[in-house]
Amino acid sequence: MASDFSSFYQECPILKSDEPVRTSRLALADLTARVLEHSLGLLGITAPEQM
Repeated sequence: MASDFSSFYQECPILKSDEPVRTSRLALADLTARVLEHSLGLLGITAPEQM
């Protein structure tokens, strides 16, 4: 999932996008971070604050 999101992030600008695309991409980024953090937590791994 992290690899797929990284590819998305490289191909699709988030903050430079116009509305409503920006809001959708920010929501996707937030949900991806939460899923990754939760998944790592289930494995007993602390997610880094920033990558």
